[in-house]
Amino acid sequence: MRFIGKPEWFTYRMAGWGLDVRTWQGWVYVGVVTALLVAFGFAPIPQKVQYVLIGSVAGVFLMDVFIIMVQLGKVHDERERHHQLIIERNCSYAAVIALSAAMGYQIFQNRHRAGSDLPFDPWLMAVILIMAFTKLGSTIYLRWKR
Repeated sequence: MRFIGKPEWFTYRMAGWGLDVRTWQGWVYVGVVTALLVAFGFAPIPQKVQYVLIGSVAGVFLMDVFIIMVQLGKVHDERERHHQLIIERNCSYAAVIALSAAMGYQIFQNRHRAGSDLPFDPWLMAVILIMAFTKLGSTIYLRWKR
């Protein structure tokens, strides 16, 4: 599925998440979106119309970025895809370790607290469970797809 931008115009970001521009077409695409956002922001039109126009351009752009990110693996060579998988795996491990450490710290801080409340923020556990179910679902899907 294609939308507006093409995955060939972008590559994986070195730091953080998202895309980096790879070609001049990608720069034109980003420039046009930026110009539209600035133009609508300064246009002498009613504020509600401004919000709708800016929200529409930003929404289409974000959907397009998501589609491009999903398709990025198809336009990169096998080595780049493998490196990206290692990077994402390492980020996942770091996130689980950081969340577990935060839970451990909160348990330590609340060790003298009596009552039935959890000794840690339940949202931390929710994030870890969401990550675990996402991994399980992805694993089942990929094994079923073989």
